Amino acid sequence: MILRYLLCILLPLPGMAQWNKADIEKRFNTYINFKGSLNNSVSITDEGVSILSAGKPEFTVYANEYSLLQSILTTYNYDEQVKFYNWKKTQHLNRKQLDSLGFIVNAGLKPGVSNTNPNLPLAGIRIAIDPGHIAGNRDMAHIEQKFLDFGPNAANTLKDSIHIAEGILTYNTAAILKNKLTAKGAQVFVTRPQQNFSAFQVTYDTWYKQRRKKTLDSLVKAGSMTEARHKQLMKLDQRKFFWEFFRDYELIERSRIINAYKPDLTIVIHYNVDEKNTDWLNPSNKNYTMTFIGGGMTNDNLSKPANKMHLLRLLLTDQLQRSEKISSITVQQFSKQLNIPLAKQTDADYLRDNCLKTPSAGVFCRNLALCRLINSPLVYGECLYQDDVDECQKLTISDYDVEGLKVPKRVYEVANCYYDAIIEYFRSK
Repeated sequence: MILRYLLCILLPLPGMAQWNKADIEKRFNTYINFKGSLNNSVSITDEGVSILSAGKPEFTVYANEYSLLQSILTTYNYDEQVKFYNWKKTQHLNRKQLDSLGFIVNAGLKPGVSNTNPNLPLAGIRIAIDPGHIAGNRDMAHIEQKFLDFGPNAANTLKDSIHIAEGILTYNTAAILKNKLTAKGAQVFVTRPQQNFSAFQVTYDTWYKQRRKKTLDSLVKAGSMTEARHKQLMKLDQRKFFWEFFRDYELIERSRIINAYKPDLTIVIHYNVDEKNTDWLNPSNKNYTMTFIGGGMTNDNLSKPANKMHLLRLLLTDQLQRSEKISSITVQQFSKQLNIPLAKQTDADYLRDNCLKTPSAGVFCRNLALCRLINSPLVYGECLYQDDVDECQKLTISDYDVEGLKVPKRVYEVANCYYDAIIEYFRSK
């Protein structure tokens, strides 16, 4: 029988959100439904929410099941959620059914944080930090195509050569931020434990040489990959394999270890570039700051049950509102402390074509993998354009000492923006 394994489910408890059709519709239209793409895939009525297939309900959350589904969507991993989706479909749930399936009532409740120590305002709070990309050296930066190499020439005002790897910037930002947060009592988990490491806790070079075949073999055995695909991937060199397989596979691992940590908040750190700077020979004169949250989903995102559960989580919980709150605070800190204008939807093609504008300036819904897969409130930060002519020069010189770590002062300033935003977010909760 499906769902024989133990599930600890929270039934409606005092303080948990109750069904409100107007709130659900507002969340759907504000954050999730990208340009009406989901109009024929999701139905919201007084009775509940349905995922539709060929115009008919395939899965329904009834109004009196709202709190139960919130618990399932925020507490259990996606394999368990998919099994639940495939089992429940459109049937009504009752206590007798749950008991027969092995549900335990009121177990798994995470106690609220009670903190009265003003010197440790983050005591008891769990924060995950994901430093974007991998590179800790130029070779890896070139493999993942996240680097800047500019030299002085007649077309720019540079006095010295510029060499930047985004993975180094993000890792150093995360290291500084972690130290500042732990000093205030937070429990902090970083997905990449050291420079040049992936979320698999080894370098990409080590993973490619020692784990590639075993991983691909296991996917074939599980039925997730064909023999032909396995054979094709095994022929690829490190650069091509990274883009054909590893990049997306490693993002899934990042979300898995973050979700296993069960954070109260997740910080995804990136440094942006000017999309129109296509030749990459000279710096740009553009610089904007922005943050992303989940949502902005389209009908083709619903081809798999897992993505349908992601949609339901974003629709039925308050994660998007909380993500918007921390993201708004963060982008305001970027703008104020770094003196960078907030991006408007007209400032980049991807903001116009692939994002929904939220009610908060500089915050956009974008259906990025981590924005969809991470099961907590989050901010996906793009603090500045690293190829801006002024920024790239600031980011090249590691002349600022942070507890023995030599970094560009700009990196410290970015970490401080995240830190101040986190303190304000939890103070105002």
